[in-house]
Amino acid sequence: MERAEWLAYPWQVDVQVRAWLERYPQLVQHQEVEQYTRHKVHAITITDGATPPAEKKMALFFVPHAHEPAGTAACMNAIQQLLTGHHLDGAPSTLQREAILRQVALTFIPDGNPYGRARCPEPWWDGRRYNNREFINMVFGIGDLHSQDTEKPRWETFKRVGYFRADEAAPARIGLVYEQIGPWEFIEPNRGDARGALARLVAQLAGAARYDLTLNLHQTEFEGYPDGQNCMVMLPALQGELPPDLQQRNQALAEAIMGAWRGVGGRPTPVRPPGGGGGWRLHAQAQSVPWANLMRAGAMLTLEIHNNNPQTPAEQQLLLYDAAIWAAVGALLAAPAG
Repeated sequence: MERAEWLAYPWQVDVQVRAWLERYPQLVQHQEVEQYTRHKVHAITITDGATPPAEKKMALFFVPHAHEPAGTAACMNAIQQLLTGHHLDGAPSTLQREAILRQVALTFIPDGNPYGRARCPEPWWDGRRYNNREFINMVFGIGDLHSQDTEKPRWETFKRVGYFRADEAAPARIGLVYEQIGPWEFIEPNRGDARGALARLVAQLAGAARYDLTLNLHQTEFEGYPDGQNCMVMLPALQGELPPDLQQRNQALAEAIMGAWRGVGGRPTPVRPPGGGGGWRLHAQAQSVPWANLMRAGAMLTLEIHNNNPQTPAEQQLLLYDAAIWAAVGALLAAPAG
């Protein structure tokens, strides 16, 4: 099934990025790095080239995980709105795009692991074809036979790790979450491993610019949460170590995004403090040089949108991310310079 407004597979992203570069060279700047598998990770910056860069605020939006495509679709749709004044499905956008492009430069990394995304059997996950156990087995792979007890499941999900060698760990299935970085080597991109394409690209970008705002775009299944909750903001791993003004900016940005979600029918959880969910991930982010640098440079949040559940179909996933992105841009425009 295809939808005009949902571009998430690498071949769709590659084709659309080339088309934007050809049609809007005055508005589009582009960088890319290649994965070991030759898949391209794109960074697309949209801004009005007539305005001096020194006068602009800067924001970065990136999607690390292959099994979380709503952020990719939302980034691609956001770029289309900025360039054309329309959504990818042709509907008119309500953005004040000229004012945005004069004042800010917005950089999007729509897919940080196209190798993993290319192996996804579905363009999005809505819970209609796979339950969450089946989904997680695809995401993290299948490990070894773990029990002779026939009353227990025969296979278990492969242990989630930041790095492994397939010739040593020998999983029965390589999970979608992993990026191949060598003949036998695999990493999880969100850990910020410097060998990964996403971390290399973010390091290049952050070395040339200071981002006033960063959103790390994710999806989760919300298992164990109260029924109906379908979106969440997580404060950065280093929140408690940041200057008070930056802590306040993170909190204010979180509240602005939650308000935008409620405005489009979203049901957010309370803002999650560091360690208040995904603790291993937050620890890994705090130890990662590119992620830690982003946290110290400006406001940075991790967002989660409901994945693989009929309660939040693909169109609502896209709507929630669209609302979050433009709430963040609005907060950036309203923030005092410096």
